[in-house]
Amino acid sequence: MTETLRHPSIGPIVGKAADGIVQFLGVKYASLTDRLAEPRLLSNYNGQGLDATEIGPQAVSPSNGCDIEFGLIQQRLPRSTFKVSGLHCLHVNITMPSGSKNLPVLVFIHGGGFAVGSNAWPQYNFTRLVKLSVELGEPIVAVAVKCYRLGIPGFLTSTELTAAGYKANNGLRDQRVALEWVKHYIRGFGGAEDKITLMGQSAGAVASILHLQSRESLFQQLVVMSGTPLGLPPLSLPIADAAYSLSLKALNLHGLSMEDRVKEIVQGQVSNLCGIIPDIPLLPVIDNDVISQRPTYEGIAQASEAEFPGMRWCRRILIGDCQFDGSIFSAAMEKHKPGIANAFHLSLLQSLSFSLATVEHLQEAYDIIPGMPDDTAIRNILKFASDIRFYAPTRAIADSWPGTAYLYHFNEPNPWEGYWKGEASHNIDVVHLLRNFEEYFPPAQRRCAQKFTEHVLAFVNGKEPFPDRQLIKNGAMVYGSPAETATFVESRSAADFGRRQVVFDLAEEVGLEALNRSFSEFLSRA
Repeated sequence: MTETLRHPSIGPIVGKAADGIVQFLGVKYASLTDRLAEPRLLSNYNGQGLDATEIGPQAVSPSNGCDIEFGLIQQRLPRSTFKVSGLHCLHVNITMPSGSKNLPVLVFIHGGGFAVGSNAWPQYNFTRLVKLSVELGEPIVAVAVKCYRLGIPGFLTSTELTAAGYKANNGLRDQRVALEWVKHYIRGFGGAEDKITLMGQSAGAVASILHLQSRESLFQQLVVMSGTPLGLPPLSLPIADAAYSLSLKALNLHGLSMEDRVKEIVQGQVSNLCGIIPDIPLLPVIDNDVISQRPTYEGIAQASEAEFPGMRWCRRILIGDCQFDGSIFSAAMEKHKPGIANAFHLSLLQSLSFSLATVEHLQEAYDIIPGMPDDTAIRNILKFASDIRFYAPTRAIADSWPGTAYLYHFNEPNPWEGYWKGEASHNIDVVHLLRNFEEYFPPAQRRCAQKFTEHVLAFVNGKEPFPDRQLIKNGAMVYGSPAETATFVESRSAADFGRRQVVFDLAEEVGLEALNRSFSEFLSRA
């Protein structure tokens, strides 16, 4: 059935209603004059209203993205065919209790490596979360930033494109305009513009922390799930220029004039942009505008207002990782086979040439021995990836946050058949939070999902989900193993949280930045 909301600025909006929950789908928040243009906030709806009962087109990205994520999750949901548009993709999906007024607002940014993803995918339906928020007495309005530009339209930049008048970081600019839209219009949907929590998962988590480089207050609270720009830092302009050259070759545009190249990227067939090879790094770029500088552990440790002004205006943070987040890099390991342990060893010898003892210590600590079977080597390398890309930066941010910080570690294993069964693999936290796979959960997963959701909703409502890091410096909430549901653990031992201390021991020798760079350089080598 449908329900009509009388929005004071937009006019009558028709949404989908069921069980006291209303969804407004495909609500445009910005317009584009062309594929690479800056987003323009929609500020005049002429009071004519909207039909918000259908999901709008998703951003340009590979058509099999949703199925790839189902493969990572190792479970599927029914899905429709998704339309794609390079110009009309900037939408939000709003989910709210019927008759809402002045409720806290949760704004969600999806992951996907800045290359794939959409909140139109069924695993990112917020209906169950919002319904549960009402049942728990912690009601919220959820805004899923359904689309921001990805891949080439979202993150391709170069000296050449800048000279042609196109700015970097379109995807991040889209997200900022979406947050601006929420501030302008959410009160008409029953939300409070001064009670906004931004939540990002994976690449969305990386983006959410990068938004802390804004001097303008964008939100009041932040939930960071399995991703930080310490683990996945923004690119320098020289690397972006190199990625641009690779993209031109992949698109078969390198033989054209500069004017024709730019014209083809802006106006060419959308399908051409969907097939770009995934090894090309199309990521946020340091542009001295949206991103002023590369985030560092030192800057985080000092709660540097120069690096992150938002550490002052964002009041609270809830941040965590999954025990085997490194699983997200499993596909990237394939190009190093056969002999991946040998390739890893040779790569470390180059990237850590200034400390060969650390190379030996790292390989011993993670049991990565040249000549060992590829499958065993991959698992052990991905344990290192989990530690250096996710655990270490997550803990560093929680420890250095100047305000109130809550740290969690998600250890509840993936219950479904596949390579990652029995592991708390990447994405499993958001799977438990949104509950869209709940029918497939065994009892232990249901209990864990319930507790995790309760804590997140309490945080969004401005309450204390569990003790914060200022109150208990060595404390964190652990979901799943070794406990069955959730246990607050206070300890100096990483093992008590289901984590490894060794990454910090290695950092005593060469620093976390060097260790992270060593993994990045291994990934980039053919």
